[in-house]
Amino acid sequence: MKDICIIGFGLAGMAVTRHAEMRQMSFDVISDGSQMSSKVAGGLLNPVSVKRMKPVWQVENFMDYARSYYSDLSKKLNTELFSEIPIQVYIHNTEQENNWYEAYDNPRIKPFINPKLNENSSNSGLKTNLLGKINANLVTLDDLIASYTKTLIEENIFISEKFNYQKLIIEKDFVNYGNNKYKHLIFCEGFGVSKNPFFNDLGIYGNKGDYLIFHSEELKLKTIAKAKYFIIPLGNHLYKFGATYQREPLNHNPSETARKQMTEALDKMIAVPYRITEQICGIRPTTRDRKPILGTHYKYKNLHILNGFGSRGVMTSPKLGHDLLEHIFNGKPLDKEVSIQRIYDRT
Repeated sequence: MKDICIIGFGLAGMAVTRHAEMRQMSFDVISDGSQMSSKVAGGLLNPVSVKRMKPVWQVENFMDYARSYYSDLSKKLNTELFSEIPIQVYIHNTEQENNWYEAYDNPRIKPFINPKLNENSSNSGLKTNLLGKINANLVTLDDLIASYTKTLIEENIFISEKFNYQKLIIEKDFVNYGNNKYKHLIFCEGFGVSKNPFFNDLGIYGNKGDYLIFHSEELKLKTIAKAKYFIIPLGNHLYKFGATYQREPLNHNPSETARKQMTEALDKMIAVPYRITEQICGIRPTTRDRKPILGTHYKYKNLHILNGFGSRGVMTSPKLGHDLLEHIFNGKPLDKEVSIQRIYDRT
């Protein structure tokens, strides 16, 4: 009998898997790769909510932990898929200037932003006069997930298939799935939770995000740029641009509406020629209170969930993956803001 089975391998599944490895636990991962949100996400580890110049939720709890986690994971996989990279924020008017200086006076933001605004270089290709700088990080998520998946396949603990709920047999002290027994099952399915008969009543809903990939030899941007959307350099004159937020329709087909919105926004951000090469999208799992959900099923004590990260999963999933295993195996209480109990208490 193995300790756990992890269902899904996006940001949540990856975090649980890595912490299970660090605890020297026995486990399997089951994933069919159908959920795309983690693979197409921008991968930004950004401590500041740029629109309002406020610190992101519990930044002190998550930021340093996430940095250490991705650095450690990159070393384990012998990859260079985690890096420090500043975000250059467009400053369009006096109000934004004042907001920036006020933000620097906030001790929770001060460690992450530069106190002075910089004049934009005339040959940068960016349409702005002033830029603010946020100290951030970038995770190349699609390559990181692919590299980690390859390692787990080589270790014969990754099962590439769709999870079949009908095959799950729940006993008092373990679960049986196929020919395997596990002490605990942890669902990390992203928006796929909508089809999960044990956890599809938690109010987790989908929010579709589209990105454009564009090519521009004249832009030559080596940092991230942010106005309405982010421009993220990918190398070889390619850039990722986005992402949008759309409630309907929830599918994995690129949205023409989103493409039009992003193209108009990109034209306002850069003053050099570009060519769109691809449009990609995924469905983020999010919640009514915009907080993740983790914990144990109210009836089945060997079924657990880690989900609902929305657009902040890059930062919050590493620490919460750790916290969930601490809760399951050491009985450590979960933060009430993220515990599944807050959902159960409403019903």
